[in-house]
Amino acid sequence: ITAVAFGVIGFVVAPFVGYPVAGVGIAVGLLLGALNTHWVDSSVARLKHLSDGKAARRPLAARTLGRLGITTAVVLALLFLVTPMGFGALLGLVLYQAAFLSSMITAVFRGVSPR
Repeated sequence: ITAVAFGVIGFVVAPFVGYPVAGVGIAVGLLLGALNTHWVDSSVARLKHLSDGKAARRPLAARTLGRLGITTAVVLALLFLVTPMGFGALLGLVLYQAAFLSSMITAVFRGVSPR
C-alpha cells in the first residue's frame, strides 16, 4: 500500500518539478522492488522442501545474482536511454526498500509476523 502511495505521489509531483517521465521511472522502480520481493519469497519457499541446506544454497545464490542482474540491467538501460526515467527508477527502488524495511521493523517491534 505504501509503495502504491509513493507511486501516485511520484506521478503527481514529477511533472511539477520539470521531469514528468521521472514519475514513470518511480513506478518502474517500485515495480522492480515488488517483483524482487515476490521472487525472493518464491525462491525461499522452494528451499523449504529441500532437506540438504548446503545443496540448496547454490541455486538460491544463482537466482539472487539473476534478480540483481535483471534489476541492474533495467535501471542502467533506463539511465542511458532516458536519464530522468532512470533516476526515477533508482528513486523508486529506494522508496520501495524504505517502505519494505519500515514495515519489517514495525512488525518486529509489535512482535507480529508480517504475513
